[in-house]
Amino acid sequence: MIKSVNQFFVISIISILLISSYAIAAPKPESSMVQTLKPFVATYLVTAMGLEGINVTNSLSLSTNKLGQQEYHFKSYSMTVGLLAFKKDETRDEQSKGLLLDTQIQPNSYNYIQNRNNKIKKNVEIDFDWNNKQVINRHIHKNSHWTMHIPDKTVDKLSYQLALMLKLAHKADKKFSFKVADGGKIKEYLFEILTEERVFTSIGSFKALKIKHQRYHKDKTITLWCVPELNYLPVKIIQEETDKPTFISTLISYQEGLSEH
Repeated sequence: MIKSVNQFFVISIISILLISSYAIAAPKPESSMVQTLKPFVATYLVTAMGLEGINVTNSLSLSTNKLGQQEYHFKSYSMTVGLLAFKKDETRDEQSKGLLLDTQIQPNSYNYIQNRNNKIKKNVEIDFDWNNKQVINRHIHKNSHWTMHIPDKTVDKLSYQLALMLKLAHKADKKFSFKVADGGKIKEYLFEILTEERVFTSIGSFKALKIKHQRYHKDKTITLWCVPELNYLPVKIIQEETDKPTFISTLISYQEGLSEH
């Protein structure tokens, strides 16, 4: 069950939009509409077959460097809870750092640590070399590394969530995609805005954009409900895959302007 955490985001893994009677169109920016990211802390509960399994906390902090550029630090921390925690005591810590360039995310580094029963099972570091348009992958747990060419606007497995939020806030075509450095390859994450509908959570009901998300697994579909009033943060995520349990991730707490970093 813990394997689902990387998929939201889907954790994952956060996004938004609007519809008309016969065709979906991007909403026009309004003076009150937030056009950039804000610091936040959001916690999700992941369930499968009605059972609690994983808690995921995403937090974003922002700062300005000496060159006047806005830097971001995005973190996702997940841990098993409930009955699953007795069977598999596991945590996953993902972090992405980089620049917020107007309407785009430019990651500089990505780190992923998987800890099971107090032992590091996986430790991955990725550095983005934008001058040479490549990433340096380091699998510290295997003592191996390699480089890979990347196209412009490539993001990592975590920062694509921020890229999605910005995309929806500034220019939301009905269909769009992101290039993601994922598993030693460049993979395309596909998104399609389906409709606008109200979604209910334990912290309230929200008008949300229902979005379909697909990756390289054609038999796996992720549906997100992204809320404009929360800067297009997803408040509900459903992951469906052939012959596997359906995982539901629901927002259980949210604070804007705060960060755990």
